[in-house]
Amino acid sequence: MSTHTVRHEGAELRYELRGDGPLLLLIAGRGGYRARYAELASRLAGTHTVLTYDRRGQGSDFDMGQQARDAAAVIRAARPARPRAAVFGQGAGGSVAFELAAQVPDVVTELVVHEAPAITLLPDAPKWLALARRVRATHEQEGLGAALALAGLSPADFPDTAAAELFLTREFPAVVLHTPDLDTVRRTGIPVVTAAGETSRDTCLEQSARIQAEHLACQYTKFPGGHQGFESDADAFAPALGTTLARLRRL
Repeated sequence: MSTHTVRHEGAELRYELRGDGPLLLLIAGRGGYRARYAELASRLAGTHTVLTYDRRGQGSDFDMGQQARDAAAVIRAARPARPRAAVFGQGAGGSVAFELAAQVPDVVTELVVHEAPAITLLPDAPKWLALARRVRATHEQEGLGAALALAGLSPADFPDTAAAELFLTREFPAVVLHTPDLDTVRRTGIPVVTAAGETSRDTCLEQSARIQAEHLACQYTKFPGGHQGFESDADAFAPALGTTLARLRRL
């Protein structure tokens, strides 16, 4: 494994490369920490050159377009001679992956998106948007722990309290309200699969994955585990993702 940095639009992005084979970029959700992909990356390194990176800090407003351009910059830095990669994104990382495919399609060969929210496209969007507003109000009135619990998270899911605060105030509202540009993604012709966890039944994220597949006219599939299956079920998740990527390459 090797560690590198690239400077892009005022941020220093740290990235890691491991393994050998076709380049595969993993875009992390919830804070964007590459360490969350350590187990998955190590299991995929036998068949891919796995590229992980820390998304830029959230000290300013969360800009989905800038996040996508950062991902493209990391791909170009990792493979300057042939800057193209398969892309996997989970949660908010999936939202960034959709934006990357829409904005900079020439760097994406295949795309797998796992449980990226598309709340505004759901038939019961008002229900989920109301929940997001409750999370924000709870954060203001009752504090961090109560708000995270309402969102299905805990302070232990973050490196420290500051990171959790930034997530709730910057990333969470931006991602919840983001509508992926699925029409543009479809027009690129990039092979896509959307996915949800086997245990994520009836969640807004599982519904999002289904409706994304309908809009894209692409395959929807189930991966082992739930929303964090890439961490909790890495032994099963990695081969499922590898098989999905191999199938997309043949399209």
